[in-house]
Amino acid sequence: MNAFLRGLLPVRREERGTVLLLYGLLTVMVLADWVGKVGTNAVFVKRVGVTYLPVMYIVTPIVMLAASTVIFGLVDRIRRRDLFIWYIAIVAALSVATQAAMSFGNADYWWAYVFAHVVKETIYLIFWVYAGNLFDSEQSKRIFPLFAGALLVGKIGGGALAGALQPLVHSESFMGAQAAGFGVCLVIVLLWRHRLPEGEGRLAGERERPSGLGARVRGSVDGYRAVASDRLLRPFGIGIFLWYFLMQIANYLYSAGLDSATTAPSLLGAEDAYALLYASVYTSGSLIALFVQTFLTGGLIRRLGVSVVLFAFPLWYVLTFGAGWIALTLVAAVLLQAGERIVVPALHLPATQVVYSQIAAELRPRARAFFSGGVNAIGNIAAAGVLIAGVIGADPRRVLLFGTVCSAGFVVNTAFVRRALGRRIAENLSSADPELRRNAAQMLEGEGRAVPTDQLHVVLRDASADIEAGVRLALTRRGALAVAAEANAE
Repeated sequence: MNAFLRGLLPVRREERGTVLLLYGLLTVMVLADWVGKVGTNAVFVKRVGVTYLPVMYIVTPIVMLAASTVIFGLVDRIRRRDLFIWYIAIVAALSVATQAAMSFGNADYWWAYVFAHVVKETIYLIFWVYAGNLFDSEQSKRIFPLFAGALLVGKIGGGALAGALQPLVHSESFMGAQAAGFGVCLVIVLLWRHRLPEGEGRLAGERERPSGLGARVRGSVDGYRAVASDRLLRPFGIGIFLWYFLMQIANYLYSAGLDSATTAPSLLGAEDAYALLYASVYTSGSLIALFVQTFLTGGLIRRLGVSVVLFAFPLWYVLTFGAGWIALTLVAAVLLQAGERIVVPALHLPATQVVYSQIAAELRPRARAFFSGGVNAIGNIAAAGVLIAGVIGADPRRVLLFGTVCSAGFVVNTAFVRRALGRRIAENLSSADPELRRNAAQMLEGEGRAVPTDQLHVVLRDASADIEAGVRLALTRRGALAVAAEANAE
C-alpha cells in the first residue's frame, strides 16, 4: 500500500513544501482562467459568430508573440520567482479591468476572447520557465506528471465552477471569477514567498547583462539563433509547430459543432447553453485525463521512455482527423478535441517537458519561451490560414484530409525527435557539464533503446564512474554487453 501511495504522490520529504505549493498555485490559476475562458468563448461565439474564430486565431497569436517576446527578454534579467509573482499580479489586474468593461457596457468581446486565451497559454509558459530549472531529470520524471495533474484538476474545478455559477450569473460575468482566482494566488505567493525558490538559472548573476535597447535586441536575436541551431531543438520545434497547428484546427471544428448543437429562444440562453455544454465536455475529458495521468503516465514514461510516449499525440490525430474526414459529426469533433483535453495534458505535456532536461541550463528557459510563445503563435496563425481557405469556404472535408496528412507528418517528425534525443543523451553522457551528464544518466534507463548502440560503445570506453553502470545496463538490455566489454578492453 505504501508503494502504491508513493507512486501516486512521488514526492520526497524535502521536496514536499515547494511541490505542493506550486501544485496548489497552478491548480487555482488554471481553474480561474478556465472559468474566464468558458465565459468569453460562449459570448464571442454567440454574439460575434463562430465564423470569426479563424480571425481570432490570427489576432490572438500576434498578441501572444508580443507577450512571449517580453517574457523572452525578461527571463534572464530578473529572478524567475519574481517573474512568476509579477505575472500573477498583472493578470489579476487586467482581469478586473476586463470584467469592468464587460459589466459597464463598454465590452470589447474581441479583447476579452484574446485576453482569456493569451492568459491560458502564458500560464503554462511562465510556470514551466519557473519550475523547469528547479528540478533535475530524475525529479522531472517523477514530479512533472504531478504538475500535469494540477492542470487537469484546475480544468475540472473550472468546469464544475462554471456550471455552478451559471444559475447565478450569465457567461459575460465569468471574467470576475478569473480575477478573484488570480487575486487568491497573489495573496498566497506574497504570504509564502519564502517557501518558493528563486529559480535563477545557474549562470545568472555570473554573466554581464546587456544594457540599452540595441544590446537587448541583439541578445534576444542571439538567443533565438542559439535555439534554432540546436540539433535536438530543430525537430522538436517542428513537432511543437504541428502540435499547435493541428490543435487549433481541431478547436475550430469542435467549436463549430457545439455552436450548431446549442440553440435557444434568447441570446443569453444560447450563450449559457453553449457554456454549459462546453464546460461539461471539457470536464469529462479532464476527468479521463486525470485518471490516465494519475495511474498510467508516470509508469509509461519510466518504462517506455518519453521518446515513445511522445508518439501518442500524433497517432491520435492521424486516427481522429481521418475519422472526421470520413464522416464529420459532433462525436468526431469531440474526439478531435480529446487530443487537447486528454492526450496532451495526460501524456504529451509531461513527456515534452522532460526533453528540456537535455538542453543546457542557460538555453533551457529561452527554448521554452521561444517554443511556447513564438512557435505556438506561428502554428495558430498557419491554422487560421488553412481554416479561412477551407472551412470558411464551406469545404471542411478538405481541411480534415489536409489535417490527416499533416498528422502523418507529425508522426514522422516524432521519429526524428526520438533519434535526435537519443543522440543528445549520448553526447551529454560525455559532457563536461555535471548537470547535463547527470540528467543524461537519469534518462538512459528509460531511453536506452533510443540511444544508438555504437554511441554507447564510444561512451563506455571513457565512461566516468557515475554513468558506467547505466551505460552497461542499457547495452545489456539490447544484448550488446559482450561486444561492449570487448570494445572497452581494447
